[in-house]
Amino acid sequence: MTWLIPLVSCVIGLVFAGVLLNQYRERRRWHQLMWSAGLIMFVLATFAEFYGGAFGWTPFVYKLYYFSGVALPGMLGAGTVYLMTRQRPLVGHIYAAATVLVAVVFLLAVAGAEVNTEALASAGVGSSAADILPVSARRPWSVLLSAVGGTVMLLGALYSWLRFKLAYNLQIFLGALVFILGGALTSRLGIEGAIPISNLIGVALVFSGVLAAERSRPQATAARAG
Repeated sequence: MTWLIPLVSCVIGLVFAGVLLNQYRERRRWHQLMWSAGLIMFVLATFAEFYGGAFGWTPFVYKLYYFSGVALPGMLGAGTVYLMTRQRPLVGHIYAAATVLVAVVFLLAVAGAEVNTEALASAGVGSSAADILPVSARRPWSVLLSAVGGTVMLLGALYSWLRFKLAYNLQIFLGALVFILGGALTSRLGIEGAIPISNLIGVALVFSGVLAAERSRPQATAARAG
């Protein structure tokens, strides 16, 4: 039943992505578009986790899992930069363009990489890429997208919470922290079950935080108007 948690996370992520895309359709905010792209990456990654755990890993499924999992924090980080630099949108545009460019190069590197099929055959959910994909498909892209993007999202949410003391900023910060901890426990300590659990908890926290933030904006606008 190792596939059950990724499946639940995938469903939650799909709902979250739909909500954000609908918000972008209505308001045309750049941060909503980049967060939607990030949630689509989350849906792809957790679906691949589910499929790999339930039916076995294939090279295509594993590449989908690895690419989307690494690209996810990069997209969320770009959305955070847009949100933090709303008065200077050019900064957000430059950061987002760089993120997308790195993601495209990373996608090409992963797509053309040779997979270690023996290591893949014994892989579990949230398996380590070090034994399955060559270094050329992982570095420096995983650092530029995952590490940098995750840090930007984490620090952006922390700064917003410390400055405004709003509960939803704390929820988003904790969700980002859980995402990062799950990846660290897997890559550093080899705890494979950490990623599915951290994905589920992380997406729930971020989803609830973003929804609370969106609900609070009409109230804040009405209060200023009054």
